[in-house]
Amino acid sequence: MPMHANQSALGPEPGQRFPEITLPDQHGAVIDLHADRAGRPALVVFHRSARW
Repeated sequence: MPMHANQSALGPEPGQRFPEITLPDQHGAVIDLHADRAGRPALVVFHRSARW
C-alpha cells in the first residue's frame, strides 16, 4: 500500500503479517511470535518505559 506525504511507516497494516520477531516475555523466556501463535491471531503492544 503506498504511503502519502502525511503518513509515516509505523508498522504493518491491520490484517498484514507481522514481521518475524523474537522477544523476551515478562519472565525473560525468548518467544518466537509466529511459532508460538501457530497461525492464530495475536495482539502485539509495544510501550516505552518511563526510564530513559
